[in-house]
Amino acid sequence: MNRTLYWDPAGVPADCHALLSDLAVEFPLRATSAPPPGARILRLCPQPSRAGHEVRRQGENHTVTFGTLTDLARAVGLLLSRDVADGDSQAETMPFRTLGVMVDASRNGVMTVAHFRRWLRRLALLGYNRAMLYTEETYELPGEPYFGYLRGRYSAAELREIDDAAARLGIEMVGCIQTLGHLEQLLKWSSYQRVRDTESVLLVDEPETYALIGKMVKQWASCFRSRTLHVGMDEAHDVGRGRFLDQHGPARAFDLFNRHLGRVLDICRKEGFAPLLWSDMYFRMGSKTGDYYDRASQMPADVRAAIPSGVELVYWDYYSDSEEHYDYWLRRHRDLGVPTSVASAVW
Repeated sequence: MNRTLYWDPAGVPADCHALLSDLAVEFPLRATSAPPPGARILRLCPQPSRAGHEVRRQGENHTVTFGTLTDLARAVGLLLSRDVADGDSQAETMPFRTLGVMVDASRNGVMTVAHFRRWLRRLALLGYNRAMLYTEETYELPGEPYFGYLRGRYSAAELREIDDAAARLGIEMVGCIQTLGHLEQLLKWSSYQRVRDTESVLLVDEPETYALIGKMVKQWASCFRSRTLHVGMDEAHDVGRGRFLDQHGPARAFDLFNRHLGRVLDICRKEGFAPLLWSDMYFRMGSKTGDYYDRASQMPADVRAAIPSGVELVYWDYYSDSEEHYDYWLRRHRDLGVPTSVASAVW
């Protein structure tokens, strides 16, 4: 059986034609005004106010009613994977406002642009509408040659190509970087001694730290359309315990973290970004054992009140398999009064 879906570009909106043409690079989709006899015909009925999609078949005509490009791509994925009976219809509605994936590109195995575009096509067919590249420092930064040095960094041109490809598929590309910890691959270079607190953590309150972060944020603003940026800040366990301690003496980690976040937030706002950040430090700093999932962890009221407005927390939990566990920690996050997303894992 010929599984190819044919569409007439003359009757298809330009953005839908771009999406279908990109998917056709790998999948049995063809644009033509003269399909062969008996071919499966794809007809589009965009309804911007609609939530989700519906696929209805009459003979070999497969009419897709959809609200967004993401809904269209998901409907095409359905038609490529199984038949809809003649005279029947199938409908789906996305249960989440945002469904995304984060790909780790900080482990000396940066995915090529061509291969990432293959991922994007598959994500589109599955109904994903967001994708992140986790890049600790594996991206080009003007005037900073040690960013991603010998680690396969992405050039600005490559990031823009990825963003363009994702946009054609109805997927929002979001930068996912680090602005406090997890920067050992950068801070090992002597050029960054002035912004180094410990081996992996930036020096809070140092003006050069915020000049560097400003360059990072500006770079992503120039490469991706999205005005959401994930600024990281997880697992910075020893913040304030290195050169900061030598220069300024002891300071409560909660205070350093919130103060630093406020400075990063100001930088993001200048570029129009609404930042996301990992939530673990708020719970680890309140735990006597430093455990993310310590139910005895306490957060002082003044710390909770000082969390800057305008940020969204991301609760990462890659290991748990108990519904009660997730329910408990989601409630703990909601108690903070800060919008929260969930980052689970694919095993």
